Amino acid sequence: MNDIIKHIQGIIYFWSWNCSIFAGYLLFVPLSILELFTPKFYRQLVDLIVTFWQYYVTTLIFRQNCKVYVTGDPIQSNEISLIVSNHRTRVDWNFLWAVMYHAVQGEGRWWYGTKFVLKNSIRNIPGAGWVMQLAMYIFIKRNWKNDKSVFDNYIEYVKDNQYKHALILFPEGTDLTSKTLEKSDRYAKNKGLSQYKNVLHPRTTGFAYLADEMRKNQCLDAVYDLTLIYPDECPQNEEELFVKGKFPGKVVAHLVKYPIAVLPEGQENLKIFLENLWKYKERYITEFRQRDPTHFQSKLLSKEGSLTITRAYLTHIFWMSLLAILTFLVTFSRWYFYITIMYTIGLYVVPLFIQLSVFKVRKKFLTLIRGKSIKDK
Repeated sequence: MNDIIKHIQGIIYFWSWNCSIFAGYLLFVPLSILELFTPKFYRQLVDLIVTFWQYYVTTLIFRQNCKVYVTGDPIQSNEISLIVSNHRTRVDWNFLWAVMYHAVQGEGRWWYGTKFVLKNSIRNIPGAGWVMQLAMYIFIKRNWKNDKSVFDNYIEYVKDNQYKHALILFPEGTDLTSKTLEKSDRYAKNKGLSQYKNVLHPRTTGFAYLADEMRKNQCLDAVYDLTLIYPDECPQNEEELFVKGKFPGKVVAHLVKYPIAVLPEGQENLKIFLENLWKYKERYITEFRQRDPTHFQSKLLSKEGSLTITRAYLTHIFWMSLLAILTFLVTFSRWYFYITIMYTIGLYVVPLFIQLSVFKVRKKFLTLIRGKSIKDK
């Protein structure tokens, strides 16, 4: 009987989550025209909507009796930050939205964007992948020539706009399972490194390049080391979470801030820095499991007071009402229907629809116009 209840809870959670994704996408479609004329305002508006949606996901998790505890150093909304996290399960991202809701502080927290570096195939997932593209997530193919170009475009955008946000990376490249841990152990043995039980050895190239180039371009304020722990239940994949309803009783995230001034210089030194962070993670998780899990050794950042059943249901009503209204418009408004179809096709086949590409084309166009006007004079 308990398994049936969990199954129902998982299904309800998935459809509540998924319906809000489609509501957000249908809202973004008509707003996208703003990107051509007022790109900074458009980006702020999108980040505001996504952050409000993050609060909705946080309330959904809260309604599943899952408590998210965030400890350590708060993320400031006036910073450009890189966050490196261990990748315990395939569904870490689901709980990291709640972590970011609790962790970000400052006057601009509702406009503070959270981005992820994800594998390229995710961008084409109906609904979720489309919204991630519009929210300016970074998609990589694990081909360094391609990925370096993607990172360069991203850095150029952040530098030119001094865009305040956080970018989350999973340097391990995959989630922790018996197979991936075995592979990590083989790598450690070949390289003469310590073998881990709680984390995988990180891939260092992408982080080192990003951190080094962003610092050179004066568009990085801090690196945060985020350690994610599931003290009890741990849903390993989407099926366990969305179908079986296997929700953890608690999720613990610990943040340690490294301001730009204390980061080592040069990519090779940054690679060593990241490897040392993973040694710390392994030790921190081991020590956490050995002590009373209700005892936190550092400041608790979680905003538990903002999570109530009333607010949770009001937020749910908002997103479901928004979906109903926008679905009605798509169904009965011909122009809305055709714009949505064309825009969706564009996300699959036309790179111009990706935020970074739009910015680059717009920048080249303005440079061309300015150059022409100077020649005319």
